[in-house]
Amino acid sequence: MMVFIKALHIAAFAVWAGGLIALPAMLRRDSELPDRATVVRLHHFSRFTYDAVVSPAAVIAIATGTALIFSYVTIGDWLFLKMMAVAGMGAIHMMIGRVLDQLEAPDARPTRWKRFALTTGAVVFVGLTFWFVLARPVIDPSWFPDWMLRGQEGELPLVSEAPAPPSSSSSGIAMPT
Repeated sequence: MMVFIKALHIAAFAVWAGGLIALPAMLRRDSELPDRATVVRLHHFSRFTYDAVVSPAAVIAIATGTALIFSYVTIGDWLFLKMMAVAGMGAIHMMIGRVLDQLEAPDARPTRWKRFALTTGAVVFVGLTFWFVLARPVIDPSWFPDWMLRGQEGELPLVSEAPAPPSSSSSGIAMPT
């Protein structure tokens, strides 16, 4: 079963990553295309690709990746870094969706720098995700502040081992805690 989940995760991630890199190129201006019919077709195709292919692939990749987390006996530092890179991929995904929404307005058009920024962001976050998975780097503890490295030997705030006595208000009615 885990082999199936891992294969589905890799396939969904590949579709999601490819879509994030390819979609910004389809966000063209009217002046860059030969006629209005081509603009409309390209917009419909990019919207369909985003809604029916790339977004479901993102959901499947994240869901299967979450399921795979529970299969690991030990989790290294690389997984937390990978999750941050995947969060960046999610942010780029949402920005592409926002630009697609803007294309539906008659006066809003994406500029070349927006397409460049989205493509660059997608390549960076997809590349980081691949690197974190393949290299599995270890984070040097000196990078963290001391409060993050301290153990939990002490008692946690607002949590005690003994049951709390029932509290009552001034009216004598017991209040839930």
